[in-house]
Amino acid sequence: MQKQLRIFTESKKFQIFFIGVILLSGIVVGLDSYPEISNEYGTILHLLDSIILGLFVLEICLKLISFGPRIHEFFKDGWNIFDFIIVSACFLPFDGQSVIVLRLLRVLRIVRLVGTIQELKLIVNTLLKSIPSLGYIGVLLFILFYIYACLGTFLFRENDPIHFESLHISLLSLFRVATLEDWTDIMYTAIYGCQNYGYSGMEELCEKSMAFPFLGWFYFVSFVLLATFIFFNLFIGVIISNMEDIKERERLKLDPDLAKLGKSESDIKILLSKIKKDMVMLESHISFLENVEKIRFKDNS
Repeated sequence: MQKQLRIFTESKKFQIFFIGVILLSGIVVGLDSYPEISNEYGTILHLLDSIILGLFVLEICLKLISFGPRIHEFFKDGWNIFDFIIVSACFLPFDGQSVIVLRLLRVLRIVRLVGTIQELKLIVNTLLKSIPSLGYIGVLLFILFYIYACLGTFLFRENDPIHFESLHISLLSLFRVATLEDWTDIMYTAIYGCQNYGYSGMEELCEKSMAFPFLGWFYFVSFVLLATFIFFNLFIGVIISNMEDIKERERLKLDPDLAKLGKSESDIKILLSKIKKDMVMLESHISFLENVEKIRFKDNS
């Protein structure tokens, strides 16, 4: 019975049904956020919310029963723990201002959609796995920001006090430049001086206009190239690499033949690479033999 229940809870129909329940839960929460709808149809919305909560409890119970005496395996999956916490927390007594927490938990039910759809789960797992590597890239990015902020403060403080008055203001301005949000205005202020560009209507702030025709564009263009393009591609590269690793792990779990090999992932990758090379070499030998056969056929004829 537990096997059949396990197959049932992992079936596509079961998952699609609860995807629909999660979407319905999101619609109910969204409608409840409108005071006019909540006042008029509040009873119906609360009834639907109770039914949805009951279905979520039924889902968790069925999954727990399907594991039987090995119930601890259910909690090995982080997504199962998340689902269990979200559902069970809704039964905690919330009164007064604590109702906000209950509403937050109702909104978080929609996040369960991520754990239900495999493609979304893959993306989130990839992002979580990428956090350590992204952290090191973030440290390099902060060093770059800090160096350019110090240089910008020393160079452009007198000419552009709005954007480079102090170190923390310079960091904020460079963050704006990195997002490519009107960054050329800041650059042209440095190139032409605040008296000629960027300070119209605020002439009293432009106390000492200084133009940096070469250094101005070189400073900003180099920063945009480094911070926006190079580091952004590094982020993408790390995420794609980790996504490929996670896909490979999932494939190894689903492939019983590779699982029987009892090898580590690196050994399997080396084996697959060797097989691919052997296939390419075999194709070249076959092509060579075919050409030899064609030449012999021409000579005989």
